[in-house]
Amino acid sequence: MTIIAAITDKNITGSHALAQTPPRHAVGVVLIDKDMNMATCYGADWDMYTLPGGGVDDGECFITAVKREMLEETGCACEIIGEIGLIIENRAEHDFTQQKYHYLATVVGEKGMLHLTEKEISAGQSICWLPPKEVLKIYTEQQPKTYQQQFIKARDIAVLTKAVAMMENQNNYR
Repeated sequence: MTIIAAITDKNITGSHALAQTPPRHAVGVVLIDKDMNMATCYGADWDMYTLPGGGVDDGECFITAVKREMLEETGCACEIIGEIGLIIENRAEHDFTQQKYHYLATVVGEKGMLHLTEKEISAGQSICWLPPKEVLKIYTEQQPKTYQQQFIKARDIAVLTKAVAMMENQNNYR
């Protein structure tokens, strides 16, 4: 998978410090429904939108993780239609590293109920379906309040920018 970006403290705080921990592997998805709207997760406790996705369990392949995470966070079965790319994050302040593999996917069948964790429920997580360019605008205008949110914003904007370009190039976008 092609690397979209490597985001470090230098991008966020200007520091050259680097975390030393082994990377967490995760997946993220730009999920499009039949109306060409995109799934975006909203966390009320952070007042922030993020792309759906999450960690890859031990022994789980990325494709299985994508399908599991989409059922949990969006209530939808999905079909992967392309690779968007890899974001490498190195957060020195939290001694955290992550390799997040991003995919473009479409909803298969009907939208169902979310299957959120207790942590996601208590965070007030919900799902919204909006046109991709509107999602990119919302993400660009977000004002991150924390160090972690700044990384998430940088990551998601890089992914969305590439995904919107891919959709425009595939004439599969309105």
